Order: sequence, then structure tokens, then C-alpha cells
Amino acid sequence: MLVVSWKVSSATVFVGLLWSCSMPPTQSEKAGLQNPGSAVGQPIPQTHEVGIVPPEIVRSEEVHIRSGVKSLTVGNANGHYSLSCNTNALGCMTPTPGKNYLLFTKTTRWKFPGAKEYLTLEFLQDWTVTYNQAENIGLVPGDEGSPGELGMYWLRSWSSNSR
Repeated sequence: MLVVSWKVSSATVFVGLLWSCSMPPTQSEKAGLQNPGSAVGQPIPQTHEVGIVPPEIVRSEEVHIRSGVKSLTVGNANGHYSLSCNTNALGCMTPTPGKNYLLFTKTTRWKFPGAKEYLTLEFLQDWTVTYNQAENIGLVPGDEGSPGELGMYWLRSWSSNSR
């Protein structure tokens, strides 16, 4: 079970996204859970359901805070995302260095095995904040069973590793 928590006013809200117990994980899923670093840069295995666009798996690399703006870099074998958020905004979390995160863009449409609803960027924005003047990016802790906050950022830049 992936548990996500965040603050709404003075209360902390917890959302649990359950992994299906009816189907055992595949060998590649087991390998990814045992060695989360091996999954970095690889998309989450897709189900056979139409319309699924899985989140990208990234790792937190660097964080800086200056003048009320948190700037961070997350990346994988494909490239690096430069993201920012307002330190006073709901969802401006500080990712843990070296930890896996699921990166949500406006095209991400993901349903965890056993879940009834899709997890999308819009859903994450409903619980955090929307940056109206930039492309939004959401981060959700990616390690199974790991509690954490939802992160919402604006995309400053993306650089490819295939140069």
C-alpha cells in the first residue's frame, strides 16, 4: 500500500492507494521493489487497460531554497527536470535525496492495481495547488508503503540525457 499524506489547514489527510492482492507481482516488479534504483528511468509496468499513461520514475537529485522559491532537480536515465514551487504553497514538499518519486504530467493517467479511480495530475492539483502561469508537475513518493506528501511544482526546464 502506498500511503500519501498532506496538510489541509491544520489537519493531516491520508490517502491510501492499495496494490492489488489478487495478482502476485511479476519478476520484473519484484526486482524493482527489491532494488528500487534499478527502476529509475524505466516506466512503471503498464496494465493492458486502454488509456493508461504511467508516471515516469525519477529520483531527487538537488534542492535549493532562495527568496521563497524552492528549486529542485529530479531525473532518471532519460533526462533531468528542473522544478520550482512557492515555499508557502500547499504541496511544496522537499523530496528526499536518492528516493524514487512518480512524476505526473498533464498526460499521466495511472491506475494502481486494484484501484477504482485514476490518479492524474488534475487529481493531485485538487489536493495541493495549481500554478496557472506554467506547466505543472506532480511528484508522489514511489516506494511502496512509504508515507509522504504530494508535491506540486512548475516546470522550469527539462534536459535530455541523449545528447
